[in-house]
Amino acid sequence: MSRITRSRIPLSCALGAVCLASVAAAGDAQSSYLSDAGRKFFYEIVLPKLAQNGCPSCHAVGYMHPNVTVYEEILRRLAIGDSPTNNAVIYKIANVRSIAPDRPNHPGGQRCANVDSEPCASIQRWWIIEFGDPSNNRTEASQHE
Repeated sequence: MSRITRSRIPLSCALGAVCLASVAAAGDAQSSYLSDAGRKFFYEIVLPKLAQNGCPSCHAVGYMHPNVTVYEEILRRLAIGDSPTNNAVIYKIANVRSIAPDRPNHPGGQRCANVDSEPCASIQRWWIIEFGDPSNNRTEASQHE
């Protein structure tokens, strides 16, 4: 290896690290903004709707998962799916796709009359804030910038 080649390796690594760091910082700022918007929407809109439906009586007392009062626990389930109406949270509380009529998907019963009634309607809006509107590939939070 020549002396010129050896001297370029550290320089290129340093430049690459600077580029990666600036890209990561920009991504962190965007994801931080989105998660802040999602977190705020969850605590101000979604959680009160879940409470009105009685969800915390089972899911906030320590024996049923997820704890519906903890943003991160519900967000993990919201991320299982690819749209506002096709995700694990909607499936559970709307009792969609149970394995048999006598075996409900949600043992606590159907909490939404249909996927467009509350609390499912608020959960769909929350999904769009967190992951974007699949119909136009933008997040609700980025539309307010």
